[in-house]
This record gives sequence, structure tokens and C-alpha cells, in this order.
Amino acid sequence: MNKFVLLLCFISLFLSGCATMDMRKISVEPKISTENMKKSSLKAGLLLDDKFTNFKYTFKTGNQLFLLSSVKGEIDVGKNLFQAIYGIVSSKFGNVAIAQDAKDIRDVSVYFVPRIKYFNYSPPFTGLSSHTADAELETEIFTGNGQRLRSFIVKGKGSRSVLNQLIMETNYDMAHYAVNEAIDNLLKEFSRKLDEFY
Repeated sequence: MNKFVLLLCFISLFLSGCATMDMRKISVEPKISTENMKKSSLKAGLLLDDKFTNFKYTFKTGNQLFLLSSVKGEIDVGKNLFQAIYGIVSSKFGNVAIAQDAKDIRDVSVYFVPRIKYFNYSPPFTGLSSHTADAELETEIFTGNGQRLRSFIVKGKGSRSVLNQLIMETNYDMAHYAVNEAIDNLLKEFSRKLDEFY
């Protein structure tokens, strides 16, 4: 009897979500501590254009292995990521000017131009695969008068095994976890880079 129940659990995991799984909007909710950041006396600027702040990642897969479910959804990456980056830069510099165009940033010693270089979310290919997410952020650093100083790239990865369905997590919950783990890891690396340079 126990073997039969176990077999049914594995079959339900493997066949979870036949047809189309609609993930709805997966929200990015960064959680990063800025308490122990060393303060710089410089006044900084942050250049964030609409392409960054409105960045959304839309995904739709074909049928999964053995004609399992297709998956679709949207991840609103830019909106809360930009607020998290602003929070980190503000904690580091205290006085931060924010603008969409470089000509609108005045009286700063240094300013940062972050860009989402890469973002990807992959739903499970089979019922026993993991939800995975990868993010990459490139940031250019300029002096207040517009001279480029350097650039750096940070990356973050996240994943959630579908075995968590055994503890009643939904596909949406697992996707949400993987995406936010990737963003949190990305922001930790961003914060570390600021500490390296300032």
C-alpha cells in the first residue's frame, strides 16, 4: 500500500499541471540588508531610464517533455529592482540624485548607470525538474562631469526544486522563490562591488 501511495505521488509530480500553467505576474520583492554598509562622503547620482524601470520578462514555453503542460507568465523585474538599487546606493552615499538623463544630474561626484544585461526564468522541463532563474546587471560608473571611470557586471542565480510540491508549494510559489533568490543574490553582489570601489 505504501509503495502504491509513493508511486501516485511521483506520477502526480511528473504530470503536474497538464495543459497550460498560467503563472500570472511573478513579483520581484528584493530583501537585502543595507545596515552594515560603509558610508562614503561623496554625493552620488543614479541614472535609471524607462527601459530599466519598466523591464518586464514575459515567457511562454511550448509543451513540456512528454506533452506535459506549457507554461506562461510575466515577471515585472525593473520596478522593484530599481527601488532596491536606489536603496543600496542611498545607504552607501547618503545623498543621491536620481534622473533619467545624464544632463539632469548636477553637482555629483560620481554617478551610476545600471542596465539589465540578461534575465531568464526557466520552468521545469519535466515534472521532476527545478524552477531556475538567472539575472545579470551591468553598471557603468562616471565622474560628475561625465567621464567614464569603469564598469562592472554582477550575476545572480536562483532555483527551487519541484520536490517542494510535497510540502504543498504551488508552481507559482516555486517560480516566485527562484526569481527572488536570483535577484537577491544579484543585489548582494552589487552591494559588495560598491564596497570594493568606495
